[in-house]
Amino acid sequence: MKPQVYHVDAFTSQPFRGNSAGVVFPADNLSEAQMQLIARELGHSETAFLLHSDDSDVRIRYFTPTVEVPICGHATVAAHYVRAKVLGLGNCTVWANIAGRKTSCDYRKAK
Repeated sequence: MKPQVYHVDAFTSQPFRGNSAGVVFPADNLSEAQMQLIARELGHSETAFLLHSDDSDVRIRYFTPTVEVPICGHATVAAHYVRAKVLGLGNCTVWANIAGRKTSCDYRKAK
């Protein structure tokens, strides 16, 4: 699957509100240098890159326009939204980033 770039407004249902973040999915074939260049080009405060993980559902790396950061709340929300929409996923995801393993759930969709 070719990497796609998404602009997501987290914490809102209205365009141009909330906290904007870039999301790149899938990002498995991108180098760290390429991720940094993409984040700089997009210009969001943070851009999330979704990668394959052997021990979690997904691995997420976060980049500001100038540096990689360990975690970002609104970019995490944006990343899970994109992944769920693209893959048609259920309500819970186990994910990993530089800060460790986490679980995210959307209880609005819980069965």
